[in-house]
Order: sequence, then structure tokens, then C-alpha cells
Amino acid sequence: MSFLLPHLAEFGWGILLTLALIVLGWAGALALGTVLAALRASPIRTVRTFAGTYVLIFRNIPLPVQMVLFVFGLPLVGIQFSLFASAAIVLVIYTAPFVSETLRSGINTVTAGELEASRALGFSPVGSMRFLVLPQAFASMTQPMGNVLITMVKNTSVAAVVGVAELTFTADKVAIEEVQPFIVLGGAAVAYIVIGLILRRLIAVLDRRVAFSR
Repeated sequence: MSFLLPHLAEFGWGILLTLALIVLGWAGALALGTVLAALRASPIRTVRTFAGTYVLIFRNIPLPVQMVLFVFGLPLVGIQFSLFASAAIVLVIYTAPFVSETLRSGINTVTAGELEASRALGFSPVGSMRFLVLPQAFASMTQPMGNVLITMVKNTSVAAVVGVAELTFTADKVAIEEVQPFIVLGGAAVAYIVIGLILRRLIAVLDRRVAFSR
């Protein structure tokens, strides 16, 4: 195991980049996915069609394909981001439809009577969505949303395809240099498991608090 000592800084940086991708990717996907879910519940057909088309397209194009097209395709039309920024943006674009569909399931749990009551109280459609529908959707979908988050954690490894020096990229590089693929990649797998278990524990705590408030 002493062969890992010269690479500790690399692994530290790789883990930090992975955590940064998780935070930025989830924050962006949560924001965009919420907007998409609200648009898909809109009474305006054109708006619903636009949101539905986005979800249909980006949910069904494999993440590695989106990553490669974004990183190597956009520069051809004069648009270019850093590799890290590109990976974070693609994670947002890819994960948002899954957030949207999960939230839409929660939105469907809000009864017509509650919507009628909100209108009777003077709420606009936007106000009803913001103060009544979305809070209930988030509360009822805590565990499913957590599953989307944990899936996104694993998807951060796809950033290695375009050269982002996150955990998987670093582990692969060190495994080749040291000719120790089983130990190095096995260690990376354990790191992903630990991150997933920590997140699952936090999600369970959040779900209990939300359930208590309901």
C-alpha cells in the first residue's frame, strides 16, 4: 500500500472535485428540475409541450454521449467552457429531467380540493404552485429524490471520460501508473460507497423530519 503515498494529494484533489460536482450538479438539477415540473403542470399546452420535450430528449440520451457532445461539439460553434464547468453543466442538464419526473409524481398527490381552496383564498396559479403544490411534492418525494441524488453521485464518474480529474479519473491514472488496478479502483469503489451511505443516512433523517412535520 506504500505505493499510494505519493498519490495522496492527487486522490484528495480528485475527491474534492467529485464533491464539488455533486454539490453543483445537484443544486442546478434541483432548480431546473423544479422549473420543469412546474411547467409540465401548467395549464398552457405550449409550455407543457416544451417541458415534456426537454424531458423526453435529455432523459433518453446517455450521459456519456451528452458529455462528449457538450465538451467537443460546442467549441465547433464557438462556445467553450472549462472541463469541470462542462461536466457540472451536463450533470445538471441530464439529471434535471429525473428530478422533474419525480417531483411531478409528488405534484399529482395534491388533490383538486386543495387547489380549489387555494384559489378561493386568492392565490394565483403561480402562487398555488409555489406555496401549496411544490412544498407538498417535495415533502412526499423525499426518498425518491434522494435516490436521484445518489444516482447522480455515481454519474459524476462519467466526467472522467472528458478528462476531469475527479475520483474515477485519478484512480484510473494511478492504477495504470502503479499497475495496481484491483487495489486502486477497489479503493475508489469504497469511496463512492461511503459517500452514498452518508447521503442515504442524511436523506433518511430529512425524511423523518419531513414526515413529522406532515
